[in-house]
Amino acid sequence: MKDVTNNFLETIEPIYTPGKIIFDFEAFDKAIQKAVSELSNDQLDGLEYNDIKKEITRYKGLYDNLERKRKDISKVYKNPLAEFESNLKKSYTPLKGLLNTLREKRDEIEEHQKMLRVDHVRYVFEEKCELAGLDKDTFKEKYNDFSLKGCFRTNKIELKKEIVEKIDTLILAEYDRLEEYKANIDMIKEQARDYELPADPYVRTLQNGTPLVEILREMKKDRDAAVERKQQVEAKQQAEAARLAEIEAMAKQAANEEIKAVNAETGEIIEDTKPAEETPIKPIEPYRINLSLTFYDGEKQWYQFAKLLDDNFVNYEIKGENK
Repeated sequence: MKDVTNNFLETIEPIYTPGKIIFDFEAFDKAIQKAVSELSNDQLDGLEYNDIKKEITRYKGLYDNLERKRKDISKVYKNPLAEFESNLKKSYTPLKGLLNTLREKRDEIEEHQKMLRVDHVRYVFEEKCELAGLDKDTFKEKYNDFSLKGCFRTNKIELKKEIVEKIDTLILAEYDRLEEYKANIDMIKEQARDYELPADPYVRTLQNGTPLVEILREMKKDRDAAVERKQQVEAKQQAEAARLAEIEAMAKQAANEEIKAVNAETGEIIEDTKPAEETPIKPIEPYRINLSLTFYDGEKQWYQFAKLLDDNFVNYEIKGENK
């Protein structure tokens, strides 16, 4: 690598030699105090107008002379400083340009190194996900977290051992989570078969984050409600069948009985073998109705309602969904 060290640039600095301004402030202050004391209000009252003007001219001349000297001395000090600052500002321009160029190159190298680290982290995650049977992009949001310089061995594109162990822990935890998730789905489907319920609504509930124990509890409630409805329907059907059987038995009995009449003059019983006419039973006509239903508890409520229709032997036809 080229040696860009420049000892002169590293050691150069401005040198300031302070000057010295000599002024006897003690004697000046005493003289001013003496003049103030000699010109008190009582003494001023005794001076003539022209005398006062002379005193003003005297002390104004002193003030102006001191102020002129102050400005002259200020120029002596300020001019070199202004010239130094102006020249240094011009010299700063190429120095700042050099710094910007170096920083841009540094940032370019750092960005390239960061990309190399991210690519390595991606490769490690994808390889381990493939071995575990996981989707390769499962942990893509964590690539930047593991691509910091502190995660890598010094001057190497190689993750530290403890970082690899952290990645292994993440992979194993995700594998266990998916296995548990699959087992939960299997349990829901098996329970749905046992309960004679549709499994899809409960699987979607699991996908939305509801705990398995709550889903199984809800399935049992739905099963119990379905059993109760079925029992009610069966009881109703049995009652209806018994009622119809009773009506049929009464009709047969009436048809088989002989109608007997009495002769009003002799009191003799007249047997008439003509059976009473049976009252024809009018067949029940199917009743049809078109409905538009909305289930605010979602698809699961529809499945429950559909089962109720099936249990009551009600035919239905789905014209469309979510319209």
